[in-house]
Amino acid sequence: MNSILAIVPLAAVDSINVLALLAVSYVWVSAPSRGAYVRTAGAFVVGGVCGLAITLAFSFTVILGLVHRAIDAFPPTAIAVIVLLIAVVVLGMAIQGFRRPPTSLPVQRTVRPLGAFALGLLTWAIQSLTSAPFYGAIAVMADDGTVVRVVVSIVFVLIALVPVTSLLLALTLFPQETGQRLLDRLETALPIASRVVSVILMIGAVVAGVLAIDAIAG
Repeated sequence: MNSILAIVPLAAVDSINVLALLAVSYVWVSAPSRGAYVRTAGAFVVGGVCGLAITLAFSFTVILGLVHRAIDAFPPTAIAVIVLLIAVVVLGMAIQGFRRPPTSLPVQRTVRPLGAFALGLLTWAIQSLTSAPFYGAIAVMADDGTVVRVVVSIVFVLIALVPVTSLLLALTLFPQETGQRLLDRLETALPIASRVVSVILMIGAVVAGVLAIDAIAG
């Protein structure tokens, strides 16, 4: 229960997936009909779920193993230095994202269901592997058993998919004109949403950096 409560805010932050929202609009504007959009959007969601599942499995089997070996092999000061370097890199990427957020949605291209599946898989895999909240969730589940990890991971995935699946369903149910207005509003809010995520990442990087410096100095 503690792990579930701890990952809820992390999953909520991770759900602000600018890449996925861009991909949703890309799928929508490329669909020649509502039926084609439903098939393509469904393939996109399945691909996204697979992307999250693969990155979760990779994190538990590979990344956690590397972290445990690093903890055993390196003294605390060396680990703190590594954390500090990672925090600096994340801070730099977040600052760059804040300075140059995406300002427009993709132009129209034809996307087939297979391409949408690959797009969903890559979108969520890339976003997760570059997401501080995702790694925070992995850290929360690090000491849990396999069953607890699976349950908590399912909760994380469900929360992380809420904004994107909501947008997909809205575009499925709304008339084309309403859907276009919805995407126009999304395009307007895109820079703000991207900057909010960048600020959250900057705060997390600064906190991690301060803790690392304190560990090095102490």
